Amino acid sequence: MKAEESLSLLEHIVADGQWETGSELLNLLRNVATAVQAKMPWETTPCNMVHRVIKIIIDEYNACRGVTDGGGIQGVSQMMFADPTSGDLPECSGIFSELKNRVLEAIAEHRAETEQSQELIASQGVSKIHSDEVIMTCGMWDVVLAFLTKAAKMRKFHVIVAECAPKYDGHKMAKLLCSAGIQTTLIQDCAVFPMMSRVNKVIIGTRTVLSNGGIKTFVGASPLASAAKFYSVPLYVCTPTYQFSPIACEEANHYGSGTHVIPCNSDLPASVNAVAAQFDYVPPENVTSFITNNRGIAPSYVCRQLSELYQPTSYDL
Repeated sequence: MKAEESLSLLEHIVADGQWETGSELLNLLRNVATAVQAKMPWETTPCNMVHRVIKIIIDEYNACRGVTDGGGIQGVSQMMFADPTSGDLPECSGIFSELKNRVLEAIAEHRAETEQSQELIASQGVSKIHSDEVIMTCGMWDVVLAFLTKAAKMRKFHVIVAECAPKYDGHKMAKLLCSAGIQTTLIQDCAVFPMMSRVNKVIIGTRTVLSNGGIKTFVGASPLASAAKFYSVPLYVCTPTYQFSPIACEEANHYGSGTHVIPCNSDLPASVNAVAAQFDYVPPENVTSFITNNRGIAPSYVCRQLSELYQPTSYDL
């Protein structure tokens, strides 16, 4: 489920749901988050959007009460000492007729920011990439493609693309980069380490930025990041802020069937259980910086960014 689709669903709940007080609306969103986590535990973006809308509701409720952040339900000092695992949302029992419209307007603003996030990330390409550099990436990421093609309008550089087995979507990435007039080389995943010594920067995408500053991303990212660290090559991750998630690294691993890596005509015995990882985890010490729609963010700053994006006590819904 994409971010825009999640926002549309949440907007519908706010506009047409049966609620009168802010607390009733928060409980509706809590139920949505629980249902999404049960059906799609590997997808974090929909739950991130629920967390973001919860923060919007609480902020707008405070505004309706005529209080500032310092005197509202969740002041700065309260945020610092809030227990993220408590799951207790603030009490918003007051009835304000203007709350619905204020929340819908704030969601509309957040939707506009979400829709522009890729363009805002791509616009930073010129400042991050210099002429005659060698860039390595892996797989197919729309945000990385936009980032590189935007930079290519002002810079001349070479991109090495790892094919990213078993999906091999790096082939599509290489083709699109070549079509944009960028010098491109496609390599096997096993060639990442020997080629890394020639690389100036590694630029990849991700599915999720975890609360500790690590990332949950494509299979093969972990050895790629380890090779970059071995050769002291900076690794940048292009990601919009709505992919910042409060989940911890121990919750990031998901495994699926190995049917997509084993040929259909394989003669493996039926007793063999084939399991394939769906994601790789890259620890924060292997990430140089996140290139977001707001600014560059260091892995050590992710926790602070989460407190600005979401309500701390909504992390464990």
